This record gives sequence, structure tokens and C-alpha cells, in this order.
Amino acid sequence: MLVTAADNAHNRKWAFAVAALIAIVGCLLATLSLWWLVLLPIAAGVFYFVRRKTRRRFHVLAQPFPDVWEATLQSQVEYFRKLSPERQERFRNLMKVFLDEVAITGIRTEVDESIRALVAASAVIPILGFDDFEYSGLGEVLIYPGSFNEHYQTSDPANARTLGMVGVSHLSGVMILSKPSLVKGFSNASDKRNVGIHEFAHLVDKEDGVIDGVPPTVDTETYDPWVRWVGEELRRDVGNGEHIDDYAYTNEAEYFAVLSEYFFEAPAILEKKNPRLYQMMKAMYHQNPKRILGSGPRRRRKRVGRNSPCPCGSGEKFKRCCKRKSMQGITQSK
Repeated sequence: MLVTAADNAHNRKWAFAVAALIAIVGCLLATLSLWWLVLLPIAAGVFYFVRRKTRRRFHVLAQPFPDVWEATLQSQVEYFRKLSPERQERFRNLMKVFLDEVAITGIRTEVDESIRALVAASAVIPILGFDDFEYSGLGEVLIYPGSFNEHYQTSDPANARTLGMVGVSHLSGVMILSKPSLVKGFSNASDKRNVGIHEFAHLVDKEDGVIDGVPPTVDTETYDPWVRWVGEELRRDVGNGEHIDDYAYTNEAEYFAVLSEYFFEAPAILEKKNPRLYQMMKAMYHQNPKRILGSGPRRRRKRVGRNSPCPCGSGEKFKRCCKRKSMQGITQSK
């Protein structure tokens, strides 16, 4: 997903070699027919096609990271704040590519840069441990003003209980998220709930073509224990006092997505309750959130004060810098 200078140079050489081969074939056919002239624009088209994604990503990654995105990460995304500087830079780069290639559209609600940053953070957290992962097929994330029902309507509060979903059928390639739920997911850093992470976990699961609770990132050593564990969990009677949200017991796919929220929000609790389950999640995501977030109980995040230095590092007070840019979207999301 990320493109280095070496990757860009290699891609350019490969595109040139393929285009040159087509052009050479055209020259060899020159004496036989005038149809060889068609191969020249084809060669140019192939060069463009091979280069376009790599060249665009290389250009996007060279752009500065917007101050408002940085302020949102610093003030609302604890997972990002606890990363090492090197991992933070990777996080920023993955966000740049994601937001360049996936449209974030508000449906009867405004979507500002702060909301876009929270959607991207939700997407990046689950894939940060992978060397090269893409949400293939995802083209757009729709942001709703609240929860919705099975008909995607928000006007019936009694039945509008869905906070997010990955589209199927005519909505394939689309994700829907409730804006208040998206913001709330980052307001409490240890409540085991984050609808953004939940829905993007479904997409990690779907990368092999089906959402079945067994992501393609699972290795051979983890596959059998995981499948057996989930099967046993879904067959047993679930009582009160479970440390895993009841919604996990809907089916295999929801079990994986709910556990993903738990894993990234409260890893120390998950490991304490079930070390074996934590190790399986760690193997599937190639991450160790407990090491990132720490093992002790975490306090609810502290908001950046109006008169505090802006987290973006501008030297200005927060109220005169990124707060001015992001407050409108944050206020409307509550």
C-alpha cells in the first residue's frame, strides 16, 4: 500500500520495459501492415496503466500531513499517541493513501476533516501490523447522522439500531457508519467498543472473498485452534457477566469483529481474562496492543484545552489553530 522511492523507480522501469516491448513489436510489423501504428498508442496506454497507482501514491505520500488530521489523532486517538515515532509516521502515511482513494461522504450530515481522520484511523489501526494490506473493493464510506434500520433509514428511532455495516449486493464496495457512534468509539479508550474498528475488521475478514470470521491473515498454527474455539463459544449458553459483548455470539463473523474491538480497545483486560484468545488475536493481526497501550488501567482520554499548545506543533494555542478547523464537525457529531 505504501510506495517508497525504490518501489516507484522499479515500477517506472517495469512500465517502460513493457511499453517498449509493445513498441518494438510494432516496429517489426511495420513492413507487413499499417496496423502496427495501433500498437504505439497501446504502448502509451499500457505505460500509463502500469504507472498510475504507484505514481499517484508516491505523489500523495510526498504531501505534508494536514494539521487538522494531526490534531484529531493527538486529541482523540490514543492508539496513535502511544505509538513510537516511526510507527506514527507509518500510520500517517497509511491514512494519506486511504483518504486519497476512498471517498468519505456525508448523508444528511456534514463531514469535515476531523471526521474523515477518524474514519481513516479506524481503517489503519487493524492493518498497521501488515506489511502490505489493501481494502480491495472499498470505494466509499457513507456517514449517517445517527443509527439506522435495515432499510438504511434514520427516521424511525425505535428500530434504527444499526451503528455501522459493510454493504452487500447493490451496496457492495460501500461502508456505512453512524457519525455519533464513530466519534463515541474514540471518546472512551477502554470500553471495548469502536464501531469503526468493528466494521473495518469485517473488511479484513472479507479480504479472502467471504466474511466468515476467519481472516486470510490467520497462519496455519492459529487456524485450527481459532476455528475450534469460535465453534465452541457459539455453541455454549451465554450467561450474564460475560466479558465479551453479547453481540459477538451472533455468528462467526461478528465474533471476530467484536473481539477486534476488544483487542484494540482493552488488550490488557482481554489477555488477563483469556491469554490464549489474546495470543490468537495477536497472531492474526500481527500486533501487540498491550505493549502499545500498556498493561495498567487507562484513564479516559483528556481533551486538549482551549488554551493549550496545539498538538499539531504550530506553536499557536489550540483554540486559534486546529480547534477552529475541526470544532464544527466535532460539535455536530455529539
